[in-house]
Amino acid sequence: MTFKSILVADDMLEASQPALDEAVALAQLLHAKLTIVTVIPMVSPAFGVPVPIGDSFAALLESATKRLEALKDRLLKEGVPEVEVALMEGDPVDGVVGFVEKNRPDLIVVGSRGLTATGRFLLGSVSDGILHHTHTSVLVVRTRPAHPSK
Repeated sequence: MTFKSILVADDMLEASQPALDEAVALAQLLHAKLTIVTVIPMVSPAFGVPVPIGDSFAALLESATKRLEALKDRLLKEGVPEVEVALMEGDPVDGVVGFVEKNRPDLIVVGSRGLTATGRFLLGSVSDGILHHTHTSVLVVRTRPAHPSK
């Protein structure tokens, strides 16, 4: 299979950097379009409570927009042939899956922190949700070793 269009789900946290790096490397190697999708959750993933709406949320959206545009400019200069960015609000799984259904990338790249079953229950798992709710190939990039050294 040839990948001409790669989507990476990016949550703007340090833990998602390995997935972003892998997606960039693949896009450069395959001369593929890279789409970076960031979804700002309206509910705190840690506590299941609504995120405060107002000046602080508007500042978060503005910061995310500037970050994505700067990232796009940098990646174009680094040789990624085409870069698209998308910023949405809402449930990260629903946002990414909806974007995938509309835009049909050839590959989705997501990060995985390797949460325990309890962690997935409490926090949910965006990578797992995307994997199970789309028919597109998904590359899951671990953000830490699967088996920590002893």
